[in-house]
Amino acid sequence: PTNETKRNETNQKMTKFACCVFDAAGHTNPLLALTSELCERGHHVLFVLASPMMVGAIKKSKAKFTEGPAEEGGSYSFETLWTEEDLARFAGPREDIMKGVIPDTEDQTEDQLSFPNFFLFSWAKGVATMDDYKRIAKSVDAFIADPIMMNPSVVALMEGKPLISTVTFPQFACVPSLIGIEDEEEQRAKMERLERAVQESSDKLRKDFYPGFNFFKNFVSSAGMLPTGLNLCTGVKEFDKDLPALLQRMMGEEAKDSMHYVGPMVLSEEDGHISQAPKSDGTVEGAAEDAFPMDRIEQWKAEGRKVIYASFGTVASNMVWNWEEADSGEWYAPHKCLGARQSGKVYCTHLFTQLMEAFGGTRDVAVVLSSGPHFDECGLEVPENFLVRPSVPQVEVLELVDAFVSHGGANSLFESIAAAVPLLILPHFGDQHANGKMVVDLDIGLYHDDPVAEVTAEVLREDVAKLLDPQIASKFKRKMQRLHESIRSAGGARRAVDLIETYVENFKGHAPAKLDEPVEVLQRCGTGE
Repeated sequence: PTNETKRNETNQKMTKFACCVFDAAGHTNPLLALTSELCERGHHVLFVLASPMMVGAIKKSKAKFTEGPAEEGGSYSFETLWTEEDLARFAGPREDIMKGVIPDTEDQTEDQLSFPNFFLFSWAKGVATMDDYKRIAKSVDAFIADPIMMNPSVVALMEGKPLISTVTFPQFACVPSLIGIEDEEEQRAKMERLERAVQESSDKLRKDFYPGFNFFKNFVSSAGMLPTGLNLCTGVKEFDKDLPALLQRMMGEEAKDSMHYVGPMVLSEEDGHISQAPKSDGTVEGAAEDAFPMDRIEQWKAEGRKVIYASFGTVASNMVWNWEEADSGEWYAPHKCLGARQSGKVYCTHLFTQLMEAFGGTRDVAVVLSSGPHFDECGLEVPENFLVRPSVPQVEVLELVDAFVSHGGANSLFESIAAAVPLLILPHFGDQHANGKMVVDLDIGLYHDDPVAEVTAEVLREDVAKLLDPQIASKFKRKMQRLHESIRSAGGARRAVDLIETYVENFKGHAPAKLDEPVEVLQRCGTGE
């Protein structure tokens, strides 16, 4: 059916949404489900992309919809913001993508060394494409974006467009730029360091695009939400804790009314769920060509074996496989790498090795390992009771296994709870540490803070034995099932779109942006001097 037919069926006015995609599988997967529901209801989604990375995944998830402009009956279309120069970088080594956009590490100031390169890169590229976002704002009715991104939040505020922020962590309280900092003064000091680190980009934003606009007076970086926006979290209330103090103060008390928990928004592998992150040029490195052998898992189960599933995320196993800063031992390494203590290669190789030492050749346990594309570099011989693949249809596999050894990413956490599979969380960076602590607090699994330092084959055997122990596993499963009921009642993509439609229909505008005072006065006087 065309969009027109769908709108007639639902009696709903068509809205044009700009969906601004953050290039990471864990952030994109929920948006694929959300935008499919929007298309199903006759709305149009314009996907705004900074790289070709997610084009294939988006098209796969929209196979039953028509690509094309809304005016021609299309359900979705693309706005591509990359240049020929960008394409050349995307096709090369991942570490070269930021070259020429931000200073090399040896040329960075102490403030710049205190933040991940992708923060600095996002600011530089964000300001460089600000005109594109302003142009896009004229052709759409509302913005949907991950609050990690700067442009959509700024443009929605300044152009008076509805802003739907999708927090793809389990909790609103997880703010990447403030991870691990509880004290409000320390939080404020970190934002001041970031403001100095991106001063050139920030000055360009306030001088060339929105005179007098100061991002740091209006937003906490990496949490670009507005109290007059619609803020959706893919977690549930049970996962959350209080917002960071600085974010509470910035957004005000009314922010609570804008925040809604909708639970996970998940597609099946068949419908487009991303199980292996593409490269920045859109290609999938080392993708398996043959169908995944589900029958092998079923055979193991028929033999009476317990089956363990292990996956350490698309970022560690691919995107940051070679992460020189993380392995450098320099003072700035944890800041550059969002808490990662080593590269993906060191982290994954250690855990792959310990898993094989712990369970290789055992008769009562079999292991399914989602390795990512670089497994051959580890130099490991695969035991007969291991099934190793670059990517695994995780949602489907979790329905068959008995325990899950995971990095603790948000999607993996939700999917494990949905399948009631007890968890062992071995985090690499970022929110994964907070998610691991949350798993222990909720009493649904186990957690080690520093896996490379703490986890040996013996530790793995002991931990997995606990997860498989009937009494302990039963306790974990009961609590997971209660959480799953809460997740199911949260509503997922359908409830999210219900909220979005109501919000857009009743949108009355945002509060005026906070501007730098001298520029505000000059504008008011109209002197231009």
